Amino acid sequence: MSARSNACSELVRFWLQERHGCLIDDELPVPVPYALSDIDLVAMRADLSSFDLPDSTSIGPRVIVEAKAEHDWDITGREFGAALLKDLEIMGDQMSIPLDARGVKFVMLRQQHYERAETNFGTQDLDRLFVVHALDPRERVELGPGLAERRIFWLIIPELVADIYAWYQTHPRRAALRRSPTGDLLHLLFGLCRLGSVR
Repeated sequence: MSARSNACSELVRFWLQERHGCLIDDELPVPVPYALSDIDLVAMRADLSSFDLPDSTSIGPRVIVEAKAEHDWDITGREFGAALLKDLEIMGDQMSIPLDARGVKFVMLRQQHYERAETNFGTQDLDRLFVVHALDPRERVELGPGLAERRIFWLIIPELVADIYAWYQTHPRRAALRRSPTGDLLHLLFGLCRLGSVR
């Protein structure tokens, strides 16, 4: 059972494990000045093959994930867009944000987190995936290609849920998803309740 209890992390975990067959670890500790941070989820395909995001972009087989949902007060993602611009300004042309930088919103962009992931996987061959409730579409369109070149990708929760729903519709043994609380809940909603409208 996961140590995390928020819906975003658990949906991402389910999507990676069940939809894409990834092996998962969570809360990989990352020492930072005066504290201990972590990488939310660490995922790897056991067959070392890549897998697709909902837009058909291939990532993997090694991925670290930061799952962050603040949909209670910023449903548009404009705040996240502004925070991302600020973080990227600090990062500049580097692969990660320098060790001594302060006020970073997306902590997995930090040098400590990137180096911890490299050590964990034993290679620089890895992707960073940020799953958020929303991200300002203008920032996403403008920044996406440049970030992808650095193997940094963004996914919003409605896309994730829609992808799970489409996959569920073609699943050969839907009841098998009930072995996890998230899978059981989705099977209840999509199967029994026939929740068929994902926006």
